[in-house]
Amino acid sequence: MTKKSNITLMSTALIATGATALTTGVNSVHADTVKTTDTNPAQTQTVKSNDQKLDDDIANAKTDVDNAQAKADQTQADANQAKDTADKSQATANGAQSTANQAQSDLNHAQDNVQKAQATADQATDTAINDAKNAINDQKHQNAQNEQGVEDAQSDVNQAQDNVDHAQADVNNVQKDANQADSAANAAQQAVDHAQDVADGSASQAANDQLNDAQNDLSQAKDHVNKAQNTANQADQHASDAQKAVDQAKNNVNDATKAQNVAQAKTVAAQNAQDAAQKALDDASQHQQNSNQVHLSQGYIDALNAYSQASPNDANYQQVVNALITATNNEWAQNGGYVSNANDQAIKINSKADLDKYMAELNTYAQQLINNVRSQFGTKQVQVSNGSKQVGQQIGDALTAENHDFQTGHDMVTSHSIAQANGLSQLSDQDVTMALTKMLGNSWNLSLDDFKKALYEGMQSYLFNGIEWDHATSVAGTRLGVKGKDVWMGLGWSFYTPSGDTYQGVPVQKGEVVIASVLNFMYDYTIQDSSKFDAKAIPDDSIGLDTIKKLENDLSAKQAATNAANQNVAQAKAQTNAAQKALSAAQVALITAKSQQTKAHAAVDEANAAVKAATVAVAAAQKAVDEANASDAVKQQALADAKAAVKDAQAVQGQKHAILDAAKA
Repeated sequence: MTKKSNITLMSTALIATGATALTTGVNSVHADTVKTTDTNPAQTQTVKSNDQKLDDDIANAKTDVDNAQAKADQTQADANQAKDTADKSQATANGAQSTANQAQSDLNHAQDNVQKAQATADQATDTAINDAKNAINDQKHQNAQNEQGVEDAQSDVNQAQDNVDHAQADVNNVQKDANQADSAANAAQQAVDHAQDVADGSASQAANDQLNDAQNDLSQAKDHVNKAQNTANQADQHASDAQKAVDQAKNNVNDATKAQNVAQAKTVAAQNAQDAAQKALDDASQHQQNSNQVHLSQGYIDALNAYSQASPNDANYQQVVNALITATNNEWAQNGGYVSNANDQAIKINSKADLDKYMAELNTYAQQLINNVRSQFGTKQVQVSNGSKQVGQQIGDALTAENHDFQTGHDMVTSHSIAQANGLSQLSDQDVTMALTKMLGNSWNLSLDDFKKALYEGMQSYLFNGIEWDHATSVAGTRLGVKGKDVWMGLGWSFYTPSGDTYQGVPVQKGEVVIASVLNFMYDYTIQDSSKFDAKAIPDDSIGLDTIKKLENDLSAKQAATNAANQNVAQAKAQTNAAQKALSAAQVALITAKSQQTKAHAAVDEANAAVKAATVAVAAAQKAVDEANASDAVKQQALADAKAAVKDAQAVQGQKHAILDAAKA
């Protein structure tokens, strides 16, 4: 038997209806700018006349001598008073010490007498003992008086010592005055030496040389200030740039950290989405339809849709048919052979009773095969209800009971009778394929997998037989008048035992049985008595292969998204680490720049101080030059005044030392 000869179709007249398609921080720094005035003492200093200068110097020297003499007189008086006080205190101390020494001697003598009296008492009579005791008591009283005398004398000694200490303090003060007088005498002598050099003329060249040197030093100091200030300005700029670099590096770290957090959040979200997609696929896989489903090319779908809309009277009808045949030729290869299921193979079916146990599962599988095809066409899905199952089972059993041979066509009378008995006006469509030819005895030696394979291969025969297309349009739901209608399906199995030696030209053995699968379709408009036909659809919780494929694709996309998110996190972490390193480097550079800035400003301060010192040195050198350039009379007068001043200072010095010697004495 060939596939093309093993299918039959019974179709009733249908009312045509319209088709309905369904588819599925900067640090602030500053530099103190020292405004230096290039002062040339030779040009800007107001020089007094030499005579006036000498007069002033002489007046100042006399004033110093008068002040020194007055201070020396007061110091001498203080020293005399201190010496007198010290002499009196020392005399008092000496007397107190003598009194104390005598009191101590008396005390020692008295204690010796006590010991002797005690020794005598130890050997005396009662009278002598009493006398001795009285003598001892008298002596103890005398000893107490002597001890008080010692204490009083010691107090006098302490007071005298305090007076001596005060006198020593006075001596120290006088020593300080003497030291000051020494310094004044030395300074006066130096003034004499200088005045002598000026008078001799030996200081003139040295003064000019010193002035030139001082002016050169001042010029160099000012140059150093300018250079130091430029260096400080550069250091300020470097510090400012370094601070900006640190601030920018901090911003970069913050941005990188935020980007990393965002990337991490996206990774978590992507992983959660992947986990959800995995769970959805796992859950769907537990309810997955049989993997043997018919998959159609778009070319076939378009060709069958065109055929469903065509009429034999159309001018291009044959072209439509030829296009469908051409499209069909590729579908057999595309859908391959049936892949058996080990679990279904393990379920043995050896009798009609065994087969009836699995009619519900076989109805569901047939429904899945049909609906998978209809999903690809976008047509109405078929339902299975207890009513449709009952119609299909009764038709199959009735055809078996009458040993109906489908070579003679559909048994329309039996099908019509059963349909009406179940509250239907008629049976809409009936698609039959000769599924199995088998020797059936007490043991059929068949499995549930065999019957599912028969349904799968029957579906291929309906769609791709290449001879007629009513079965294809019936299964696909594309026939005019039925698109968009609610439809139910009931499966039946017909067992036919040929009576001859051949069946459809093929030899048959005695007892060989031809098993046919019968798909019975019932549309909503045929239901007349709902009390006899249970139309409530039995839910099919199985998941179609298309859905499984979509879930697999979704999981794959989610995994790719997770991988991409993980890569983004890794890149974000690398960028954050790089930003952190850059920040650390910028902070080190800032510390270095600030240190250089501090040193540069210290150098500016030091240079400014050098300018000030050089300015003072120039002024002093200019003064020396002015003195050296004075007239001889002025120089001689200055020398005479200096000598007079040194004599006065030496006189004061002698007086201070005399006072000091007296105070020490």
